[in-house]
Amino acid sequence: MALKDEISKETVKIKDMPFKKKVEYIWEYYKFHIIGTIAGIVLICVFIHDWQENRKPVYIDAAVINSDIAYYDDNPIRDDFIKYAQIDTSVYNLQIDTGFIISTDQNDSMSLVNTEKLMALFAAGDLDIVMGPDDIIDNFGGLNAYMDLTEVLTPELKKELEDNGYEMYYTTVYEEDDNGTQVPTETYLAGVYLDGSEYLKTVGGAGAFTTQIEAGRRPVFTLAHSAKNIDNALQFLRMLTGI
Repeated sequence: MALKDEISKETVKIKDMPFKKKVEYIWEYYKFHIIGTIAGIVLICVFIHDWQENRKPVYIDAAVINSDIAYYDDNPIRDDFIKYAQIDTSVYNLQIDTGFIISTDQNDSMSLVNTEKLMALFAAGDLDIVMGPDDIIDNFGGLNAYMDLTEVLTPELKKELEDNGYEMYYTTVYEEDDNGTQVPTETYLAGVYLDGSEYLKTVGGAGAFTTQIEAGRRPVFTLAHSAKNIDNALQFLRMLTGI
């Protein structure tokens, strides 16, 4: 039967049905077509939205590891930085991912997935900022994952941070020698300790790294080795430190 004839036949069949019966009939016999059509429309809309979003320049791309706001529905650090820097999110993409949970004590699936995700971001050169407790930061520092801050921190900014009680963080890079032993090859300025940040002590109500600090760990701000938006990342550092 031709498509035109099939449509005419179905139209006649449901023409005199009550509205409720029409809906039930259409859903019963055409629900897969309807679901498929809706799914197709949704996929097209998502694709168009993502395409439009990805065309926008990135303001900063940051990973925040083991924060106490990891499971919050909102993202207060992102919201506060948008206000602080007066960022037009219709013009810029802004990624501050507070969902990274990585444990050094156990090899759980969440830690494995988040570690792999972070390594992929490092490798792709998509990260500007990495922030988290010093034990986690140390692990990636040994792989030369961070930028040497002497290349981007002016002496004036470094002095201003130190005068306000912020200690510099240094990392050591290791390489394997012929005997398979990890040998230190280089130590350099890679970050700023943030345990003195009044902002991070209160953000979200309970603070971003309260649990880590109580466990004897110190939050650290670093720039990824291939950070692109350095001026914006330093602006973020200024918000965190209040200088």
